[in-house]
Amino acid sequence: MSTTKHLKHLKNLKIDEVDENIEELEVVVEDVFPALVGTVVVSLIILGIFLSRLYIRWSVDCTSKNKMTGKTIVITGANTGLGRATATELAKRGGRVILACRDKVKGEAVARTIRKKVNNQNVIAMKCDLGNLRAIKDFATELCENEREVNVLINNAAYMGPKGSTADGLEKCFGVNYLGHFYLTWLLQEKLRKSAPARIINVTSDCYVKGKLDFDDLAMTKSYTIFDAYCRSKLAMIVFNQECHRHYSTGVIFSYAVHPGAVSTDLLRNWPGLTGNILRAASRVLFKSPEQGCQTIVHCAIADKIREHSGKLFVNCRQTKVKEYVRDKELGKKLWNVSLHLCGLDSEIVEDPEPDVAAAGATEIPEAAKAAKEAERPAAPQPSKPASQPQPAQQPSASAQSYDNQE
Repeated sequence: MSTTKHLKHLKNLKIDEVDENIEELEVVVEDVFPALVGTVVVSLIILGIFLSRLYIRWSVDCTSKNKMTGKTIVITGANTGLGRATATELAKRGGRVILACRDKVKGEAVARTIRKKVNNQNVIAMKCDLGNLRAIKDFATELCENEREVNVLINNAAYMGPKGSTADGLEKCFGVNYLGHFYLTWLLQEKLRKSAPARIINVTSDCYVKGKLDFDDLAMTKSYTIFDAYCRSKLAMIVFNQECHRHYSTGVIFSYAVHPGAVSTDLLRNWPGLTGNILRAASRVLFKSPEQGCQTIVHCAIADKIREHSGKLFVNCRQTKVKEYVRDKELGKKLWNVSLHLCGLDSEIVEDPEPDVAAAGATEIPEAAKAAKEAERPAAPQPSKPASQPQPAQQPSASAQSYDNQE
């Protein structure tokens, strides 16, 4: 009996020890659990940021080894961000790079830095304020007088920030991001045509899908948000790219829209308040560097065998599809004519003739009259054709056929 009692006593002691251990473990768990949960949550957040960063920063390098020796490239907004990185890369390839900057002093400082970095003395800065139509015209006039050719025009500069107005009284985001580039391209069209084969590169964004073009409220008086205004300007830019192809491709000028991805630049510097601070901090961690973001722009400026993709959108050095409404010819024509009007170029607006009148005109004009009209037609390409002129079949010119070989 004593042995049995002793065993029971030992058993009770072990049970008591286990109970005590369980109680101690529960106390420890209560103390450690919040820290454990916090660690798991923080780890998941860090993992999420890491994966997001991998996704957002994913990019493809331009693989073309083509040089730009002997070619002249104009880049707007080239004193910082994407423009500066693009200018550096194209100067490295031997091109004559013109930095079109709103602040000429800053532009000249950047030009000196690039010249020293890539050992190319053909990098110059010129003043071009895209928020002032008169300044744009002065820039284009000086450029055309001093430069023999313009082989590539890169419409890159952009504004994102509180609602403001350009020097001409237009909503600033629309005026700088789109209309200023429209006017600059129109002024340089003859120089580009004489430099054919030439290229126009319009930097846009995938946020164009959220944009809306309300021609009755271009000033955005009904409602204005920084993001909505930016999306609208990028929608206008991608529609403009389609129209560049329709208007200029017969002159062997090819146009490409580029979405560089989310890039850490100074674009967010004007976004006010706490939101702006958060976005700027996040961009430094998550977004691509300008050197990564400029690769698709460089690709469209130098790559061979992309002539057939004129008018298309490029992402990560590859052509991609756009929304169907962007291809709407009526939308493009309306934006083009409204833009001409806003730039004071009403004389260039030519409405399409009625189909039956156009058909009659095309069949009744004798060959001699056709030849005379061709001789009298001005050299600068027009937005559309007069009713009395039949539309010629668009065949690739000899220059266009040799485009890839020349580069």
